[in-house]
Amino acid sequence: MPLFKLIKKEFSDEFKEWWWTYECLFELIFNKQIINKITITDYYQKNHPEVTDDLILEMLTKLNREILEAMEYNGNRKPYEWEVFHQYKPYRLFFWFKDGTTNHLWVRNCHRID
Repeated sequence: MPLFKLIKKEFSDEFKEWWWTYECLFELIFNKQIINKITITDYYQKNHPEVTDDLILEMLTKLNREILEAMEYNGNRKPYEWEVFHQYKPYRLFFWFKDGTTNHLWVRNCHRID
């Protein structure tokens, strides 16, 4: 059974990048908030072509029930950094809550930490 469903694919003329929005088909809870949607941009592909949306979504499932103490939305778009291991290799995700919400994660970048 899939964990995510692609619900929107769009190109941003302003940022010159693709955006994919997925609906969470399971109860994904992060920082005590239920996450309903995740948007991933293609920004990461510019420098990290080995990373895919599927890999990012898989890593995001590892966020389930995680709490980042310093993660309080204060109105700016400074990304949060979260380190996750995938196949015994460390990765770093860069994300924030979309437009001040607490149920929609916006993933801008992801790369392996070497």
